[in-house]
Amino acid sequence: MLTWGFLLLVGGFIACLIFFLSNMSDIFMHLKSVGFGGYVNRFFDPANLSTAKIIFVIVALLTVLGLVLYIVGRIKNKGEKNSIVPAKVKKYVRDTRGELKKIVWPNFSTVARNTGVVLAMCAVTGLVIVAVDAVCVKLIDLLLNL
Repeated sequence: MLTWGFLLLVGGFIACLIFFLSNMSDIFMHLKSVGFGGYVNRFFDPANLSTAKIIFVIVALLTVLGLVLYIVGRIKNKGEKNSIVPAKVKKYVRDTRGELKKIVWPNFSTVARNTGVVLAMCAVTGLVIVAVDAVCVKLIDLLLNL
């Protein structure tokens, strides 16, 4: 419960922040003209309802649900080592860092060679598709002219 609450809380907060920042000019334009209360009334007015607003409200509700789950999870785990970030999330980040350290990046010559191979295979595949298409067109013409 603690992990899901933490993930919902952080993810929902980031999504709400993105929505707020992407609509900041619209928000401040309406705040100047009608004030905060008028903006809230306009935001929830059914005549001005949009998909983005519905998604924002859903994400905001999920964020609140995440906060509730997180608080309940923290209360239930009172006896355990009580850190802000859940142990499962810490373990995931630690394991991901370990896996990222194992990556071996290819040098430029390997990348250039592999790019050439990919482009050559794309060309060959394109030629095969063109040939099969031409044969199919000829067969259809023969069948239609019978």
